[in-house]
Parts: sequence; C-alpha cells; structure tokens
Amino acid sequence: MNRGDNISSDELLYRRGFNSPEKKYLNPDGTATSRVFKLRPKDNEKLSVDLAKLTKREKAVVDPSQFNLFEIKNSTVEEIDLQTVYDAQYTSENNSHCLIIGMNNDDETKPAHLAKNSKKIYP
Repeated sequence: MNRGDNISSDELLYRRGFNSPEKKYLNPDGTATSRVFKLRPKDNEKLSVDLAKLTKREKAVVDPSQFNLFEIKNSTVEEIDLQTVYDAQYTSENNSHCLIIGMNNDDETKPAHLAKNSKKIYP
C-alpha cells in the first residue's frame, strides 16, 4: 500500500476519543458523541484514523487510561461522500495511519453520522 491510496469500502477503521466525562466524547450509554469525529482547526480538514488490519487495538488506543477506541466501517465513511486515504507516518512508526478527507471544520452532520455508526471496542 502506498501513501495516498484509497482505502477499500470493506475495511475497518479505528478512531480514538477521550474517555474523560468532562470532555463529552461519550454519551451516557457509552456510544461516541460527534466530538469523536469532529475536526479541530489543527487537523487541516483531515481526520486521523488507523486502518484496523495494520494495527492492534492496544497500539491504536495509545493510552487506555485517557482514550477509548471506536471502530467504524469505511463504507460508512463513503456513504456521506467522504474518502479515506492511506497516510503511513513512518517517522512515528504508525504504518496504519489513514486520513478521512472531505469534511470541513463547520460540518456538524457528518461527524454525527460517523459517531452514530461507530462502536466502542476498547477498553
């Protein structure tokens, strides 16, 4: 796989979200809020995720005392006209890094759709 390659529809993606209640990344039922998938200004309209088949849950979550790990199908990303591309970061030894592109910082509906269709998998 080369940097910039499109990710297949049938792949699974991992996204980290804070597990602190005051940061409001979790609903009371343990599902993700849209904040997990909301762009931050420093993201430059690219949302970082990991390609599940190239990593382990324990590595993707980085620190389970601070983060939860959510899984989402890439087909769900594509349903709302977003695209996922491979973006291996060899300097940080993260060969599973990908970017979801096509959102902007003001978008509220796409992060909500992604959150609704994700599931918490770790810890």
